Amino acid sequence: MKSKIAAFKVCRRSISAAVFAGQTLDYIDTQHLSNVPEAAADAAERFISWIIENFHPEVAALSVDEEDRDQQLRAQVLTKSAKEYLLYRGIPVWKTTDSELLQSYAIPALTNKKDLRQIGRSIWPHIEHEQVSALDAALVGLYVQTERLLSHN
Repeated sequence: MKSKIAAFKVCRRSISAAVFAGQTLDYIDTQHLSNVPEAAADAAERFISWIIENFHPEVAALSVDEEDRDQQLRAQVLTKSAKEYLLYRGIPVWKTTDSELLQSYAIPALTNKKDLRQIGRSIWPHIEHEQVSALDAALVGLYVQTERLLSHN
């Protein structure tokens, strides 16, 4: 049986998920969130719950935008809420940063997310250009899944 992972990319106004079975991308989706903080956290929790119920991941991966400091606080609050909910549901959480992703996808390390996304589009050309945060979630998921597989061998 292939190891399942659900990767989540939390942004200021959306949360995206990418589900992997082994290193195969099975599913991506984005849930847009309300501007009201409580409603946004509740919608993110329902989205995560739906992913858990439908895909039964063994582990979750989380990443947050680091570029815009003003928007980062809201994303951090939503990420903390998502992490707490995943742990409450018994799903271990692997957190990763954008800088880890930039260092892991090329040698020498990438310097910006545009280049990272170009690599992602070469891996998954079927992901639409409008699905940037879903592509980011897929990149997080592949990184974490690969790290997990390499650490087991």
